[in-house]
Amino acid sequence: MTSSRMSVGLLFLLVSAVCGGELTVSHSPSTLRFGHAETLRTSDLDDVLAASLGYTPVQTSLWPGLTITSPFSTPTAAVLVEVHSGGASVRQEGATYGLKEDVSIDEVFNHIKKVYGSRAQRHTLFKHLTVDTSPNDSWIHTIPKTKVLDYSQEPDASFLREMAALVTTARTAEEITTIPHGGQDVIFLEVSGMEQLVKKYGANSPQVEEASSVLRAQLSKVVELMREVYSDRVVVMSATVEESKQLSRRARSILQAAETNEPNVNKSYSSDYPAIFNIILWLSIILVLAILAISMSMWNMDPGRDSIIYRMTTMRMKKDN
Repeated sequence: MTSSRMSVGLLFLLVSAVCGGELTVSHSPSTLRFGHAETLRTSDLDDVLAASLGYTPVQTSLWPGLTITSPFSTPTAAVLVEVHSGGASVRQEGATYGLKEDVSIDEVFNHIKKVYGSRAQRHTLFKHLTVDTSPNDSWIHTIPKTKVLDYSQEPDASFLREMAALVTTARTAEEITTIPHGGQDVIFLEVSGMEQLVKKYGANSPQVEEASSVLRAQLSKVVELMREVYSDRVVVMSATVEESKQLSRRARSILQAAETNEPNVNKSYSSDYPAIFNIILWLSIILVLAILAISMSMWNMDPGRDSIIYRMTTMRMKKDN
């Protein structure tokens, strides 16, 4: 695994210097607060996601943008949408931060799956979804209407098909979720159509401006869908990255070649596990407090003649005499 990480790092250095994108938190439950903070590195993104789900981060100092207001009602899911923007800004609603791309989002997913998946104490799903743009009746009639983008030519058509299929792909969360069995979900989605538009028309072109508007609208639908599926107990983020799609695919192939085939679902636990854990935890706390109280009472007991211990021992001594 170490050699694969080195290979990915060298690959990034050979292609370009460290890129910069944006991270937008579109929705988070009331138990989490995302405030003002500086740029977040993608290598720290897995810790932020894990901390949001209630895990102790690997690093001792967590990114200051995240504040956990209550550890007793953690989100049941974390959803991240990776957008290959080609350098264009999407300008979404929500808390937005600079994103320093020192590792790929694919490596973030693999790291959170390996490190935090092994520590999970309940059924946990890790799923990385790429939007499928092959013709499908479920979305073919929902292609967004546009004024500047032309569906009869590429790459406009590929982008519009991807936007139509994005919501349909996100809806698969309803089918694969582990929430009914007391689990947690970590879902990554990936879209790359805008990157080709930027290459052809330029980042400030009318086509890219309209594409950004379409993408914002589709991402809003994904956010509403995830809030519905997970009853608002979900963190929904989108990462706009400048990293090219080809680099992302090659980095993913290196990581997959270095790892053994593992299922996306972590080892399962009984649905009674949370109840049993809480019973044992609180019973242990009560017993410790009870022993402490009894010990303190005995330590401060008055040894005078009015104590029952003194009276009992005195009577025995008189009988012996």
